[in-house]
Amino acid sequence: MNWFKYICFSLLLLTCSVLAAQSLQGLQENPVIKKYLIDSPFSLKSATDDPLLSLPFFEDFSTLSVFPDPAKWADHYAFINSSFAIDPLSIGVATLDAIDENGDVYAITNSPTSSDKITSRGFDLSFYTFPDDTVRLSFFYQCGGNGEVPEINDSLLLELYSPVTNQWKKGWYVTLNNPTDFQQVILDLPGDYYQRDFRFRFRNYTSISANDVSGGEGALSNADCWNIDYILMNTNPSSTHRSISDITLIDPPRKLMDIYEVIPWLHLNEAQSITRNFMYFAIRNLEKGDLVNVGRSYYIKDLNTGYIEAYEEYFEQFGPDTIIRRGDPFFAPFTRNDNSEEGLIEVGSYLVTPAGQYKQNDTSKIILNFRDYYAYDDGTPEYGFGISGPSMAGALLACKFRVFKADTLRALDMLFNKTRDNFNADLGFRLCVWKDEGGKPGELIFMSPEVFTPGTSSAMPGFRRYAINTDEDLIVTDTVIYVGWKQETAEFLNLGYDVNRNNLNKTFVNVSGDWFNPGGSIIPGTIMIRAVFGNKNVVTGTEDIQETAADVVLYPNPVSGILTIGSDGPLIDRVSIVDVSGRLVLQQVGTLNGIDVSGLSPGVYQVLLTTGKEQQINRKIIVSH
Repeated sequence: MNWFKYICFSLLLLTCSVLAAQSLQGLQENPVIKKYLIDSPFSLKSATDDPLLSLPFFEDFSTLSVFPDPAKWADHYAFINSSFAIDPLSIGVATLDAIDENGDVYAITNSPTSSDKITSRGFDLSFYTFPDDTVRLSFFYQCGGNGEVPEINDSLLLELYSPVTNQWKKGWYVTLNNPTDFQQVILDLPGDYYQRDFRFRFRNYTSISANDVSGGEGALSNADCWNIDYILMNTNPSSTHRSISDITLIDPPRKLMDIYEVIPWLHLNEAQSITRNFMYFAIRNLEKGDLVNVGRSYYIKDLNTGYIEAYEEYFEQFGPDTIIRRGDPFFAPFTRNDNSEEGLIEVGSYLVTPAGQYKQNDTSKIILNFRDYYAYDDGTPEYGFGISGPSMAGALLACKFRVFKADTLRALDMLFNKTRDNFNADLGFRLCVWKDEGGKPGELIFMSPEVFTPGTSSAMPGFRRYAINTDEDLIVTDTVIYVGWKQETAEFLNLGYDVNRNNLNKTFVNVSGDWFNPGGSIIPGTIMIRAVFGNKNVVTGTEDIQETAADVVLYPNPVSGILTIGSDGPLIDRVSIVDVSGRLVLQQVGTLNGIDVSGLSPGVYQVLLTTGKEQQINRKIIVSH
């Protein structure tokens, strides 16, 4: 029994206690993959139609894009991300779990089931002879990470393909049911694989019983995660695989504001006390030799105005084979300097490493989209949170928000994980808002007369917006409020839970008349609820983006330079372009009939066009250079 299930089992033993009410479960669906597939339905070219790869081969997944790079990999089952690994070799890993390429769970069964895989494109190894030219393959793997740990019967395999026999054979495997750090494996390829169109692949087996979950059918889930990183294949000695010359960033910029990930754009200038925090660097020095001098710095770019400012480089000597964490003062002023309704600020962190080192993993950036909500989470759930059990109908969940400007509370944005057979789709809850009373929820000031549900939507997955409908505006003047729900069911609602951010001290549960904080009863994290403020017409979340009847055409498509906007309807006065991971990468305002996309990387993008009447039109384009 792994540590995660031990926590859930321990909670079940306390059924007479309030601590038995809430628990966490692995995911039934990956909303990032779902969103990618809706934005960009595609098929990869067959590896046999592409030129064969040659040595040396290197992949550290630092170019993040949901699915593996088709220039190196022949399938798209693995999930490329920066969320599920703990202390990777460099930013980005390939995660193999129990969720398929469509974002759904493979199977619920006691028997180990072949699940995810990541398969290389073909290599031409016919130039090499064994043992004179020994081809070596090395990689790092991690069991569990931020995802659920596999069961004892589950395994991770490396398989080797011989085009002569047209067979895959096991080259290595491991079976674990406890979380690990990243472990390195170095293999000498047998000489009978030195062929034209040789390939390798990683594959995992997963298993779970429907009886082996807590929380009832609404929590039925399985993740069984393995993370893979830093794959090398060459003819170099084994010692060079063990002693890698690279200094890397292992995390994107995080926690740039003291409390929140983002806050409403119109509240930003009143929240200066939290916007100048720290820039956190997580750096891995893979060198195993002497001390090395490394610089670190960061920049900000206001994408509304184009203003860029870089900040002083800090140089420091780092010891070999270490992970270094630093928090440099973050002097960047997040301020609203214009009359725009949304703010877009790009923040990048980078390293200054010695010449000759691989540079791709030395830089990482994010785009902060300041819209109309306060958010603690990073947008990607690793688990699901719920309150369930006998007599749990009527249970209350509250999340604490500090508000920096008096404003109207308009809605709550919530991300619910999909469950097997959509079990939680029709489970009911009512929206609630409470005042603060000594650091806990106090007087109830709003409860929705209508009952809401997580729902099943064919639209893009992610946050759904639940409107607070009142006869009079619910104006928040207190500095602290609590928002959440009263559930109408005893089942597990399965709210998204982000373990890369720890805001558990802001989460409160009431199942017996008294509020309590879950504290140490579940692993640290953040429930995925956001408080929405401001103008009624301001929208976020894909559930609120509506098509209009306006005849709008974008051309050419695919596009490499100027994207022309043809409209027989209202004038377009704002264009927002979102990439496959949901990040806003480009925005322009003003009366527009075109936008330059030459600076965007090739791929599929969502284009949101806004008219002067605040109508929103949703289109897709392909950028191809």
